[in-house]
Amino acid sequence: MSIETGTNIPERDLLNMTVARVGMTLLRRPVPMYKLCFQLHFCNVSQTSVRLLGRKWTMRDSSGQTRIIEAGEVFNQEPVLVPGAVFSYAGQQDFTHPPVSMQVRFFGVDQMNEPFITPPLVFPRYCFTLPRR
Repeated sequence: MSIETGTNIPERDLLNMTVARVGMTLLRRPVPMYKLCFQLHFCNVSQTSVRLLGRKWTMRDSSGQTRIIEAGEVFNQEPVLVPGAVFSYAGQQDFTHPPVSMQVRFFGVDQMNEPFITPPLVFPRYCFTLPRR
């Protein structure tokens, strides 16, 4: 399933999604790299079971570059969430310039095999601040 621009996949708010934990580090290598690590939590707040099939990231850095990454599966899984079920996963994104915004949308099907895409989960601005030393 693809969520390319122009498709008619309906946006449905079936999941309560939260950014549970975020940390950013600057790795000083020959070329600096910013590594943003995060943990996300999902709770199926609908009355229907859903299967998550993939995700679409939109990320922007301080140079003005925007990256869009669409991928199948969610942390190497296609989790099925029955009503009330919770799913969590951790991941990371790497940047060559300081990140300034990041959001993710998840797409999947419900128990009637109807496709959906979630509203975007926007990472709060504080996520892009390096810890003080």
